[in-house]
This record gives sequence, structure tokens and C-alpha cells, in this order.
Amino acid sequence: MLHYEITPLDPNGHQFAVSLRVTPKRHEALELKLPAWIPGSYMIRDFARNILDLRAEANGQRIPVTAIDKQTWRLAPTESTVLIQYQVYAFDLSVRSAYLDQFFGFFNNSSLCLAVDGHTDETVELSLQLPAELKHWRVATGMPRRSGDNFGAGGFYAENYEALIDYPFLLGELGIHEFIAGGKKHAFVTAGRNFADYERICSDLARICEHQVNLFEKQVPFDNYLFLTMVVGKGFGGLEHRNSTALLCSRKDLVSKGVRQNIDTDYRTFLSLCSHEYFHSWNIKTLKPRDFIPYQLNAEQYTRQLWFYEGITSYFDDYVLQQAGLIDAATYLNLLGDTLARVHRGVGVDRHTVGDSSLQAWNRFYKQDENAPNAVVSYYAKGALIALCLDLMLRIETNGEVTLGQVMAKFWRHFGADQKGTTDTSFAEFVTTEYNVHLGAFIERAVESTEALPVQQLLKEFGIEVQRRPPQDDTGFGGKPAAAPLPVALGAKFKASSAGLELQVVFAEEAAHDAGLSAQDRIIAIDHLQVTDGTMREVFERYQPGDVVTVHAFRRDELLTLELIWQAPKLNNYILSVADRERAQGWLALDSKPEA
Repeated sequence: MLHYEITPLDPNGHQFAVSLRVTPKRHEALELKLPAWIPGSYMIRDFARNILDLRAEANGQRIPVTAIDKQTWRLAPTESTVLIQYQVYAFDLSVRSAYLDQFFGFFNNSSLCLAVDGHTDETVELSLQLPAELKHWRVATGMPRRSGDNFGAGGFYAENYEALIDYPFLLGELGIHEFIAGGKKHAFVTAGRNFADYERICSDLARICEHQVNLFEKQVPFDNYLFLTMVVGKGFGGLEHRNSTALLCSRKDLVSKGVRQNIDTDYRTFLSLCSHEYFHSWNIKTLKPRDFIPYQLNAEQYTRQLWFYEGITSYFDDYVLQQAGLIDAATYLNLLGDTLARVHRGVGVDRHTVGDSSLQAWNRFYKQDENAPNAVVSYYAKGALIALCLDLMLRIETNGEVTLGQVMAKFWRHFGADQKGTTDTSFAEFVTTEYNVHLGAFIERAVESTEALPVQQLLKEFGIEVQRRPPQDDTGFGGKPAAAPLPVALGAKFKASSAGLELQVVFAEEAAHDAGLSAQDRIIAIDHLQVTDGTMREVFERYQPGDVVTVHAFRRDELLTLELIWQAPKLNNYILSVADRERAQGWLALDSKPEA
């Protein structure tokens, strides 16, 4: 058995103290490793770089420790119980790693707890200790408890190392608000100053959780669940775990009592994030690619199935809000229009398959730069569109008898309940066997080619009209009609300021690209007149497609003089609306109204 002890040692210096006791096997030279990445976030993070002052002793005598590589240490052989001690610098305010200051702390055990080669299948005990000055802090984690008060410091345990690193901890002056959904106890836990209407939020979360539990036919893979939420001035993120999710949100994302009655964009974004991470309890935490069984955390681990696990989850996150009555059909269709716009703004969707995007998440999706729209397709967004197609196709092929939600519940029962894992073809084969619906050819084309998806045709079968319209400007594309579109397009996302137009993305084969402009250039004048946030619209409205202008821009500190030919705005807004209520009712909950 491994014994870890964790203490928030120095909040001002952002350091946790960690100790580990392990008894070696006979003549064993222990090797200690820290994961290079955390499941659910497919990028090498090199957490070991934050370890400080690693030392070991046995029987009160120091044991030599040798660094083998960037994340591995070897101890000299001994037959006595070894005490390993070190500190971890924790100042990553995200859901992936660890953070500590005088206000609150958060950590994933993958950032703090060294694995011991040859001992990762052993039972783990973890003790969280609070120093005297932090005794008033509360502790929230999904890790099973051995000792201590509920939501207090104490002792915890896990069946092995893989389980250990799937239980994040949140500690501080926490807001803890419990509710029941699907017959299970849940808690919405917050750290950080906020003005949240906890009763309203818990009520809305309960509706989301209840709907998902029912969608999976009350097959619930946990006994209780925590929404561990760090509230900051500006931030966003979520990471799924076996009976909890770690969340980072902006203060404005949480609805306040008496301030906002309807679900506005900020609060809806937060609910969608919660819905997404909760759905992962089934779709990636228990139902998962066979490629990930077991996880190998010292280097990249590849799969072509992220389009399924993130895409289907991304489809259901907002769809569940609509089905649960938290947003209306019009709002949901706007969000679906946003997804269509994101996928098709740029030529990345024509160059990159979602199968490759899944496989190459490590160095392409998670390391996007200014050229990403021209080179990468999102397995989240296009995966969501594939899931939409699958849902509508299943309904059509079975005369409305079978939905994607029903298939996911049965698929989970076959492949997720015992965590046997899926192959690239498992889903298509399952649907053929269980429902006599043949989706294999469609899935192969959708995942492994850049062929356009039949989204518009399928939506039409359900009474949904899709119209493509020009956006307000190059930056404002999405799923809503533009009030007054500009007559010309620059072909670049930009940030307008008093210093000019700072280009963030230049889209391939559009006006800015053809003129020789690049991301990070700053346009200061068009036809010898200054362009700023205050004059941009006035300047653009002077021209028509085909007009030629002189552009002055800075690249670094060098002045460029370029010729630009204006292009007509592309139809980058996707406006979805209900054209036939009777047919749409087979897919959307048109009669439900969001509650105030």
C-alpha cells in the first residue's frame, strides 16, 4: 500500500508539501514518475517540472536519488520502508494541474502524487493535512473517505494509482450546496468570491443531471457527484473525472439572485459546460476507446475516436439544455448555427479530417496558432455535427422509434459498464447488429474524408430551414442574423483599437491573404485614411467588392504598403429556423418554455 500526505505548505509561495511512504520489494531500486499529461486534456504538460527539493530516506538515513529523465527519479535499493518528500509549485489556475494561494487551493493528484513503478496497482491512502492557519478551510473531493468530517481534512483512499489521479481536490472557504438528481447526491461547490444564486443554479443543474440520468436509462456510474468550481474574474474550462468535474468560470457566468431572471449567454455557457462534463461520466470516463485501456501517461497516447467522445458529448451538452426546458428551440438553433459557422469558417474543414484531428490532438488541436482555421478541423465542433447527423439519420431510418440518446444508453451498457473499450468501428457495428441500421459507410466518410456532411438536407427532413447570410463583419460570424452587414470583407479576424486593426487570423485565399497581409500585422490606414475602432465601419462602407485600395500596415516595426482587392462577404452566418412545427416536434421540444 502507498501512503501519500499532502499539505498546503506555503500559500504565499504557492507550494504544496507532499510525502510518500512505500515499502520496496526485495532488493528493488524504486523508480518514481509523474504523469506527463492528464486524461481528458491531450497535450504533454510536463507536470514534473514543478517538483522541488525531492529527497528520500529509510531508517532515518538519506537515500541517493538520481534523475533519469525529465519526469523519472531512481532511488538506491533498500529493503526498508522509504519516505519520499518534496514540494510542488502550484500556480496554474486551470482545471488541469494545481493551484494554491491564500484564498483557495486546487489540485489534481496527477500533478502532486508521484507514481512508483511496479506499485501502481496497489491500494492508495492519502491524508490531506491543513496547517493551523488554514484549519477553517473546507475540503471537497470525490475520493472515498476513511477519516475526518464530511468536507473536512482527513484520510482518503483509492483502489490504485489510476483511480487516485481521477479525484481532484478543491479546498478553501468553500460554498457547498447539495441537491438530489437521479436519486444521487450532488453538490455544487465554489471557491472564489462570487454572487451566485445557489438555489437557482442547483435547481438548473438538477434538471440537467436528471435528464442525462434518464437518457442513460438510470444507469449511473457513480454514487455521488461534485461540480468543483473555481470562480475568477475571467476564465473558462472544465475537465471530467469519475465522480466529479473540475470547472473554472468567470464571476459573470453565475446567475445572481434578483439580477438576471432569464438564462443569458454567460449563464447558458456555464450550464452548457456543466452539461458537457457531466455527460462525460458515461462518454469517456466509463465508455472509452480501447486505445486508452490502460492509460499510458508518460507520453502521447493516440486514438482516432475523439470525434466520438468529444463530438457526441458536444452535441448533447446544448441539446440536453433544450430538452430539459432550460433554453427554447430558437436559442438552441442559434447555438447549432454557431457550430456550423465555426466548422466552416476557414478551409481547415476541407484539409483536415476529424479522424486525423483526433489522432493529432497533441500537436495540432491543443497547440493551435493563428493559422489553425486554415489547417485544423475541431473534433469537438465537427464531431457534434456528425452526432447531429447520426441522431437524425437514426430517427429517419427507424420512423422515429430510435434516437441517438437511446443508442448511447444501450451502447454504454455493452461497452461502458464493464469498461471493455471501443474500437474505431464498434459503434457502427453495434447499430447494425442491434437496430439493423447501416451507418458504417456514412461514419467512414464523415470521419476519414473531408466530404461535406448532409446537415442541411437532414435538418430539412425535420422541418428546420438553414439559411446562409453574410455576417456583421469578418469577426462576427455565427448563428444569428446580422443587423447591418458590411458590403465588403477583409478576410481576416481582427481586433479593432485606437492604434488600428490588429489582425489575429488571416483566412486562406481571401482578400487580406491575397494582399500579402499576415496575422499580427496592424493595419493603420486604408487609401491613406487612418483606420481605428471608431472609423473602421465608415471606411469599409465606402467600398464595393472588386474595388482596389492601398493598405498601410505595420509588421513588427516595419511599414508595409500593399494593394488589396475587396471581396464580397462570404455567407458565414448560418441561420436556422423552424419551418414545419409538426416535423420539428419529432426532434425538438417545441412546446417547452424556459423558466424564469
